[in-house]
Amino acid sequence: MDHNALLTQLGYNVDETTTEHMRRILNNTDGLLPKSVIELNDHLKPHLCFVAMSGSEDRLKIKNVATVKEIKERVDEIIKSWANKYKMDIKKINETTYYIIGKIK
Repeated sequence: MDHNALLTQLGYNVDETTTEHMRRILNNTDGLLPKSVIELNDHLKPHLCFVAMSGSEDRLKIKNVATVKEIKERVDEIIKSWANKYKMDIKKINETTYYIIGKIK
């Protein structure tokens, strides 16, 4: 899967800026499979949560913006399960945001 397909799947317009940003993110995130990002995003969508490009770092971020406690906990479980399945290191930035760091070494 190329950068443009991933951008489209995550809801971004494909242009020079977004393509370059995604290229930097994928180069900065060792071992990340674009297909796995789409899988995660698809599991988050029913809960109105999502994967997006960070505006402040060359990272993909996972947003858990659920407001109901039970849903928020379920989304956290989905995120942790995905990270375990793909052996990815994630970093909790704040109450609603995780960064995908890269493959656990």
